[in-house]
Order: sequence, then C-alpha cells, then structure tokens
Amino acid sequence: MRRAFSFAFAAFFLLGVAWALALPVNGTYDEKQHLVRAYAVWTGQWLPHDRAVDASGIETHAFTGPRSLLPENADCTWIDKPQYRPASCLVTNGDRSDTLMPSAAARYSPVYYALVGLPLRISPDNAGLIGSRVLSAALTALLLATAVALAVRARNPLLTAAVVLAATPMVINLNGSINPNGMEISAAILLFVALLTRSIGWPAGIAAALLFTIRDLGPMFVVAVLAASLFVTRTSPRELLRRPFLVPAAAGAVFAIFWATVAARGSDLGTTRPIPPTTSGAILRDIADARAEFWTRQIIGQFNYGETTVSIGMIGLWYLLIAALVLPALYFGGRRLRVAVVTTGVASAALLVALELYFAPKVGHFAHGRYVMPLGVGVVLLAGAAERYAAWLSDKGWLRPSVLIGVALTVPMQLYALARVMTRFQHGISHGLDPLGGAWQPPAGSLLPLLCCLVGAALLGVIVTRSSVRPTAQHSTANTLSN
Repeated sequence: MRRAFSFAFAAFFLLGVAWALALPVNGTYDEKQHLVRAYAVWTGQWLPHDRAVDASGIETHAFTGPRSLLPENADCTWIDKPQYRPASCLVTNGDRSDTLMPSAAARYSPVYYALVGLPLRISPDNAGLIGSRVLSAALTALLLATAVALAVRARNPLLTAAVVLAATPMVINLNGSINPNGMEISAAILLFVALLTRSIGWPAGIAAALLFTIRDLGPMFVVAVLAASLFVTRTSPRELLRRPFLVPAAAGAVFAIFWATVAARGSDLGTTRPIPPTTSGAILRDIADARAEFWTRQIIGQFNYGETTVSIGMIGLWYLLIAALVLPALYFGGRRLRVAVVTTGVASAALLVALELYFAPKVGHFAHGRYVMPLGVGVVLLAGAAERYAAWLSDKGWLRPSVLIGVALTVPMQLYALARVMTRFQHGISHGLDPLGGAWQPPAGSLLPLLCCLVGAALLGVIVTRSSVRPTAQHSTANTLSN
C-alpha cells in the first residue's frame, strides 16, 4: 500500500505541477477571483469590507491587497471575443502598494484558501501564484493517492482504474491552479473510494470534512456520497460513528454551519452586467441546444473560461473508456449497484439543470459541468466496485490487459490536453498544436510542464500494473456488492 501511495502521489503531483507551471495568471476558470481570496484569508480579511469593479467591468466585493497580485488586464486573453489573444497581452507589474482587489469569491469558505494561500502572502506576485498552485497540486495529489492506495489495498484494479478515469484533464487542470473546485472533486473521489472499500477511518473523515467546508454545495454532496456508497455496500450507518471518521466529519459539518451563518451571502447576484429577460422554457431550450454539450465536454476538458476546446475525438475516447467500465458493471452488478449508478448520474444532470434554471435569469449562464463532478464521479467509482465484473474479467484472463490498456490510453490524452492549452496561451486560440513556441512562454519554459505531465501520466500505468492482480474471492456475508 505504501508503494502504491508513493507512486500515485508522484503521478498526480507531477500532473498537477505540469498545469501549475504551464498556465499564465488567470489561466483557468475564475482564478483571478480565487487568488485574491487566498491572499485576503492569509491577511486576516475573512470577509469583504468594500466593493470594486474588476477587469471585466463587473462590480463585486473587494479586499485590500497589493497591485502586484494581478495583471492590470487579467482578462485580456479571453475578454475580446472572438480574438482570444495569447498570454503575451497580460501587463504585469511589481507595484506592492495597496488597492482594492475585487473578488467574486469574497464570501466563500476560507478553508481551501487557508490551505493553499501562504505562498501568495509571502510573495504576492507570479512567483507566489505558482507556489500556491504547486501547493494545491500537492494537497490534491495526497487525496487522490490515498484513494488509489485504498483501492490497491482492497485488491480492486477496476476501482484503481476508475480513480484514474475520474481524474480527468479538467480535474488535473483545476488541481494545478487556484480554484477550490479541484480539491472538492478530489476529496469526493477519496470519500467514495474509502466508503466503497469499507475504509471508514481518518482518510474518509478528512475527505468528508473538506467536502463539507470547501464550497457551498459540499454538505449536499457529502450526504449524497454517503447515501449511495452505504446503499451499495449495505454498510450500516452506525459505522459512521467510528471516531476516526466522526470527529473530522463532524468538525467539518459544524464549520460549514458556522460559515453559512456568518457569511450570509447571496448579495452579489445583482451585478452590473445586463441580463436579457428570459423564461424557463427558453433556458431549457438553451440547455438542449448548447449548454448540455458544454457541460459534457467540460467534464473531460474545456479550459480557461470555456473558449479553449480540445478534440472531440479525445472527449469521445475518454467517455468510451468510462462506458467500457460502467456499462458492463451495470450488467454484472446487482440491483443496488444499478440503482446507485443510475440515480447518481440522473441526480448530477438534474442538479445542473436546476442550477441553470435558478441562476440564469439573475446572472446569465451559470452552471458548469465541473460543479457536479463531486457527485458525478460516483458513476465511475461505483462501477469500479462491481466485483462480479472484475471476477468475470479475471476468469477470462482479461482483467490485467483491459485495465492496462484503459489507463495507458489516458496518458496521451492528458499530454494532448496540456499541449493544446499551452498552444492556446502561447500562440492564440486558432493556432495549430505547438506547445514549444509562441509569443508567450511559461516562466519555467515550455518543456518542463510537458515532461512533468508525461512522467506523471506514465506513473499511473505503473500503479495499475502493480495492482492488476486477480481479486481475492470473498464469500462472507459482508461481501454484498454483487448481491
């Protein structure tokens, strides 16, 4: 288990570091909002005290911070649609004088920002940003590596492969940037795996605590993950009363209630951005015509502020790998597994639609596919717990090669996604694939992020190779995943 954890940590850390080194400032969704929030938490500004207009002309809550935190034109790479310029347009400065720094994340829970924000407090500039990104990559790698180690200890190579498939390029991109969504998804993956392997101890408790406290929807996700996992494994809820799980989980729940009380958010929906009148019917048509495709693509990889797409072939292949796990698992799995997988998928889609229906009339397009991934990853992870499917593959002699081929195919896709995004920032949105040249270069150069990504993705294959053993037959009444 220790060796599996070490390999997995190195793999996921290198993958996250690749994105941390490759992206410019504000190079992924809302990073300009989150890095200001991280700096504010580390300077004692847990709640905003003023308002200001951000670089895209929207008034929002604000903190006091140095001008060097953000470029003067932090949105220049994507705001001038459809030009989408390379990152060479960013105008940075070393001015440490204080000013009002707007942040739409100003009332978000401080937990994630306290975990990753120290480098920004020490060096409120691009160096501090990269340091905080690397710290985020390390912490999320700890969560994912623990999930892999638990799956390996359970001698379940399908579940190990499911963790790799759940860690899509979008998840790794978020893990290597300043955005709490990445840690939220990684914590959910760990919680699912811990519960499915009946490892209801400190790892599960810490994952639940993080999920409770990182983002607003976290408490709902904790309840959903617990319900689905306990239902599938027929585990008694009394098992959750074990001290290693209960203490951190309860602490997280208490803090979530405390922060919801003191933050009292909801006042930032009235932005200065004009929103055309709309109806529920129009929103639903828009979902069917465009938003559903965006959500589906983003779960695998649609980057920066949504304008940077990757090949539809890559998106399709990743979903084919998921289908190759989920569909046979539904066939071989028992009634409980089928109900849990289908319900989890339907609930994730329904939540996206509900978010869009509620927020679109207030702020325009709101919901993102990545928002429901803390629950949506359960479709893959629950399928990975289908013991009958694993046993069938093992009896045919197909378990090891199937898992190895599936994981091996993710290696070039992780590398391609990174190369595509690097090309977009170094050359511009429409340039052909070329991550080594361009008008802008990452601070550490273009080659190092690519090498980190290649080595990290390849190490995932090593983990699966070492864990692809015949599942140990279990005939006790505790083994009810396939009943």
